[in-house]
Amino acid sequence: MIATDTGTYVFGIADTMKALELGALETMLLWEDIEYQRYEFRNPTTEKVTVQFLTEKQEQEKDPKFFCCPETNIELDIVSNESLSDWLLLNYKKYGI
Repeated sequence: MIATDTGTYVFGIADTMKALELGALETMLLWEDIEYQRYEFRNPTTEKVTVQFLTEKQEQEKDPKFFCCPETNIELDIVSNESLSDWLLLNYKKYGI
């Protein structure tokens, strides 16, 4: 499909997760050693929950663009943190794959 350039494929974390949420994935290939963590953050002021996919380096550096609200610079609460591959293996059926 990639060679034919039909646009019926995605790759990379951001595009794949967006396609998953939209129900647009029919088949997913997952590299078992993918080194991303799935974080759910909650803004303590607005209670808004956001999801981010972070590398080990981004986790260790506590990059403020992920761990703080961009508008108010308030530190976000971590609701959950787990390996992306583990999360996908537990939740893929919810998305019709």
